[in-house]
Amino acid sequence: MCRRTLVTGLLLVCVVLTLGAPALAAPLMQARSVITYPASGMTVSGVVQVTGIATHPNLNFYQLRYAPGSEPRGDSAWVDFAVVQATPVENGVLASWDTTALPDGDYTLALAVWGQDDASSPYVSFVTNLKVNNAQPVPSPTPEVTETPAELPTSEPMPTVVIGATPTPITIEQPATPTPRATAVGESGAVAPSEPESPEGGDDDDSILSAFNFDTGELREAFCAGGIFVALLLVLWGCYLMLKAVIRWYFRHQRRGPPTV
Repeated sequence: MCRRTLVTGLLLVCVVLTLGAPALAAPLMQARSVITYPASGMTVSGVVQVTGIATHPNLNFYQLRYAPGSEPRGDSAWVDFAVVQATPVENGVLASWDTTALPDGDYTLALAVWGQDDASSPYVSFVTNLKVNNAQPVPSPTPEVTETPAELPTSEPMPTVVIGATPTPITIEQPATPTPRATAVGESGAVAPSEPESPEGGDDDDSILSAFNFDTGELREAFCAGGIFVALLLVLWGCYLMLKAVIRWYFRHQRRGPPTV
């Protein structure tokens, strides 16, 4: 009875460790920095809702900034308009960009995601060739008007009513069919976003742009997952050796029998 209880307990420990291994080795949230709206090459005005993705396994904060010019440069004058602490966003609104106080012209947007353990290497994405136009409304394509010819009503012969000796024909006229109005058929066109160009030079943005060359976060996640897996294997091996030693000890104790007086 004692041996059966001991074996059952060790088996339960092994099962718990085996089932808990996938949960411990689950991958962490990936670090991503993406602006989905507005897109490169668009014309904006008023208050713009900037949407996108800002995630990190150990998020510290993310910031949104703009600079005059169609693309980022080493001497770009960046202005922050949103800094959000420890709030990841997955395909949602990142912040609002008020362009009413800005002069019309070309601008560049940037999203930087900062982690707790990589303060010098943020994850950055750019939106280039943005045009702010608050002086005039954004031009829209002129719809073409196509006229539909009206159908003429078809007259039908009506019966003649005869009164007295002298027949007098009475003609009943059908009401005219209203002419349908012309229908406007519009052709809408969308401006294809241009591909963002990579930034040029600048000592201040070297650390920011280096995030595109090497992703240390994924390497660190893979190393942690491998270490956890090896540790679990070592724990299972230790449980096996302990179970084996206990069983051997038990059988040796049974063979010796009770001590003789």
